[in-house]
Amino acid sequence: MARQISPEQPPATADAGAPAGRERKFNAEELGQRLLRLLEPLRVQSLSLHDSDGELLWLNEGAFGPDEHGYVLDALDLFLLEGHRQFLDRRLEDGRRALFLCARTPLGERSGLALAVVEERSTPAIERELSASRVAALMRRFSMLLAPPLAPQRRESSAADRTARPAAAAAPAPVRPAAARTPPPAAAGLAAAGIGPIHARLYARLRPGGTTRRYEATGAPFASVPADQELAARVIEHLQRRREQYRQDPASIAVPLGAGSVIERGFLSQLRPLLLRAQLDEGSLGFCLPAVAWAEAQQATEQFIAECAQCGCFVALDDFNLERPGVGLLRSSALRCLKLDPALLAGVMSDRFSQASVAAIVQAARVLGLYCVAKQVDSAPLAQWLAAAGIEFSDGISRGETIGATTKSARILAL
Repeated sequence: MARQISPEQPPATADAGAPAGRERKFNAEELGQRLLRLLEPLRVQSLSLHDSDGELLWLNEGAFGPDEHGYVLDALDLFLLEGHRQFLDRRLEDGRRALFLCARTPLGERSGLALAVVEERSTPAIERELSASRVAALMRRFSMLLAPPLAPQRRESSAADRTARPAAAAAPAPVRPAAARTPPPAAAGLAAAGIGPIHARLYARLRPGGTTRRYEATGAPFASVPADQELAARVIEHLQRRREQYRQDPASIAVPLGAGSVIERGFLSQLRPLLLRAQLDEGSLGFCLPAVAWAEAQQATEQFIAECAQCGCFVALDDFNLERPGVGLLRSSALRCLKLDPALLAGVMSDRFSQASVAAIVQAARVLGLYCVAKQVDSAPLAQWLAAAGIEFSDGISRGETIGATTKSARILAL
């Protein structure tokens, strides 16, 4: 007997954005029952529907425990990372299989998923069926079901309203007190930039070993200190919400900063209340410092890195090579990553000086316990050469292609 976890969507609720008179002909339970019929060849043991935060909306039978919820959160993150993916087939520890179907908006945004615990492993024929129009149509309907209703249309003003409007317009607008316009200290500067959903890319592993996933968030289109603060604040919020998940499946996220955020005092002091409240695990949040800051403003950079160490945040130096000043920054305990200058790597396979420089950087990193990231790796031979030289990661993106076992730049945060 199916049970409804959340209030059922009334069958006669109008579709968001649909023409007048068109009615939504389904609800969560009906959609789940249709999916059960389509997935019948896999011998489904349980089927559940979830929103974009992993909250349970409907379950056909049984109980939904914390283990299943963890699987859902992992799948949601993967669907965010791989925007083209529609379904995922995973083996569970008890031998069963979990099949995840993603619900996406017309723009490709992940809005929820369906989890089917099945006995049979999917085959190419079944995967083709899962990609077929019937399943895709059901998941589109699920996405529509999850969409928030449109705001009601503003009513037409009456004749009395139109008569009174000129008099009202003549009156000066009330002035809000200055205190109401000033954000509280803990959030000062964090809402000014108004950036959209956060994007990040997963560094590709060039060498085997290690389990920590390392991401770098994509900065705001127009760099500024407020934009950097907002980006960092939203990454902190994401890490706080996913703390237990990342403890089981370790991950770190680096936030790229503009030079002003590093050189001007006060960047980390604005974030400190958020960091104290979030209580993040040490090393889960970091900041990537541009070469214009760490190479040309060493004293300010040293101060910034020292503050990072106090906050438990790591530091990455962008566009690193041995020709710039600032090598002394490698002494810092907060430093964890060197992102190698693409100009250094451009001719590394044929230029002996470049080869010697890369070898020296890799050796220093190994002694100091740092990891290296190669930027703009544009060919498989170069990726193989760098792996043999001891480079652990590439940034995963170059000329729109994927190098290594990672995906194209993909959304992982939607806060």
